[in-house]
Amino acid sequence: MSSRNALVRQTSGSPGTGESAATGSDREPGWWAPPSPERARTLLLVAARPTICALAATVVLVLLVMLTTDTDLTSAPGAVGATWLAAHQVPLTVGKTTLGLLPLVPTAVLLLVAARECARAVPNRPTPIELAWLTGAVLAGPLLMTAVCIAVVGDAAGVTPLQPPGAFTAFGWVIVLYLGAAAAGIGSRAGRSLCASVPIEIPDWAVLGARTARRTVLRMLGCAAVATMISFFAHLSRLDGAYQQAHNVTDVLGMTLLSLLYLPNAVIAAAGLLSGAAVQFGTGSVGLFGVTGAQVPAIPALIPVPEGPASAWWPVLLMIPLAVGVLGGIELGRTSDDRPGAPWATLTSAALATLTFLVLAVLGGGMLGAVGRVGVDLLMLVVLMGTWFGFGGFVGMMFARRFLAPAEPAEPVEDYDDEYDEYDEYDEYDDEDDDDFYYDDDDYDDDPEPDVEVDAELVTDIEDDVEVSIAAPGSAEQPGEDIVDAEVVEPDLPEGGKGTGR
Repeated sequence: MSSRNALVRQTSGSPGTGESAATGSDREPGWWAPPSPERARTLLLVAARPTICALAATVVLVLLVMLTTDTDLTSAPGAVGATWLAAHQVPLTVGKTTLGLLPLVPTAVLLLVAARECARAVPNRPTPIELAWLTGAVLAGPLLMTAVCIAVVGDAAGVTPLQPPGAFTAFGWVIVLYLGAAAAGIGSRAGRSLCASVPIEIPDWAVLGARTARRTVLRMLGCAAVATMISFFAHLSRLDGAYQQAHNVTDVLGMTLLSLLYLPNAVIAAAGLLSGAAVQFGTGSVGLFGVTGAQVPAIPALIPVPEGPASAWWPVLLMIPLAVGVLGGIELGRTSDDRPGAPWATLTSAALATLTFLVLAVLGGGMLGAVGRVGVDLLMLVVLMGTWFGFGGFVGMMFARRFLAPAEPAEPVEDYDDEYDEYDEYDEYDDEDDDDFYYDDDDYDDDPEPDVEVDAELVTDIEDDVEVSIAAPGSAEQPGEDIVDAEVVEPDLPEGGKGTGR
C-alpha cells in the first residue's frame, strides 16, 4: 500500500494531495507562488519534449530531401527554419512569390503531440495559477524555436531567395495554434471540473448543443472525405497529366507525399463545396452551380476538383449538409428533456459547427504563388452552412418530438478527475502508519485451522439431547439449570509464536 500511495503522491499535482504533501504546506498557493521543483520539471518537459521531437523530425526530413535530390547542404539551416515555419502555417516568400497555402498534416501532428503532453501534465484538481503555468510552458518551447528559425532564415537570405517572414505574423500564428492545443489538452483532462468552477451557470442546452456540433462536424468531414475519394476515382484519367513534371522516381515520390500532406486541405474544400460555397482558384472558382475560369494547378492533390461545365445533378449534393443537420436535430430532439431549451441547443449546435468550419477553411486556404488565393469563399461558407445546419436541425428536432420515442438517458460518465479519489484517503497515512497494515508471511501457519482439544465427556453430554437455553441480552428471564458449560482448551503455542487472532 505504501507503493500505491507513493504513486498517487507522484502523479497528483493538486494542492492538498500531491504537491502540498511534498512541500509540507496545506495552504493553497497564491498567484505569486512559483511551482514546486517537481512541478517545474514537469513543465520543463511540456515545453521541451514536443519542440525537440518536432525539430528532430524536421532536420531528418530536410536532410533526406536534400540528399536524395543532390542539393547543396549549405542551405540546410535555412531550409530547416523555413520548414518549421511552414509547419506552423506561417506564409513564406520565395523571391517575389508568396506561399500561404500550406499542408495541414504537419500542423495537426504538432498540435496533437502538444495537446497530449499538456493533458498528461494537468493536475487532478488544477488551480488557475497551475493552468497559467502549464499554458505558458506549452507556448514557451515553440515560441523560442520560432524566434531562432526567423533569425536563421534571415541569415540564409544571402544564400537562398527565401525571405524571412514578419515577426508579428510568425509569433501570432504560433500563439494562436498552441493556445488551441493547450485548451484542447486541458479541456480533455479537467473540462468538467473547470465548467463546475465557473461562477456563471452554463445551461444544459448549451452543453448539449456543443456535443452535437462536434458530431455534426465529424459527419460533414466524413461525407466530404468520401466525396473526395469518389471524385478522385472518377477523374483518374488525369493522373498522367498530374505527373508530367516528374522526371524520375524521386520526383514521383515527392509529389505523392506532398499530395498526401495536402489531403486535409482538399477535404475541407470539398466540405465547403458540398454546402454550396464556391472554391476559389485565383480569379476563377468551382462550385455546384458552375465553373468560371478556374486555373487548377496540375498536381495529384487537385485531381478530384470537378471540371466545367457544371452538370445538372450537382445541386442534388446540397442534400448532404441538410441531412447532416437533420440528423443532429433528431439527436437533440430525442436526448433533450428541456423542451423550451431544445431550439436554443439547435441554434448553438449550428453556430458552433459553422464556426469550426470557418476556422478550418481559414487554415486550409491561402496564397498559391501566381495562381492567387486558393480556398473556400468564407462568406458563402458561413451563410450556407449556418442555414443547412440550423434549418435542418430544427426540422430534425420537430420530427423526433412528434414521431420518435425519446432516447433513454445515458449513464453518467465518471469524471476522469475522480479516478484517484478512492486513493485520496490513503494520503492521510505516512509510511509508519502503512507498516501497521503489513503482515509478514511468517506470521501465518501452514495449517488452515488451529488444533483444538475438546473434553470427551463434554461431547458425550451434548449428544444426549440436553436442552441448551441461553438468555437473550437484556431479557428478564434467566436460563434454566440445564445449561451446558463447555470449556474449549486451546493448544499450547510455541515459544515466540505470534497470535494472529484466528
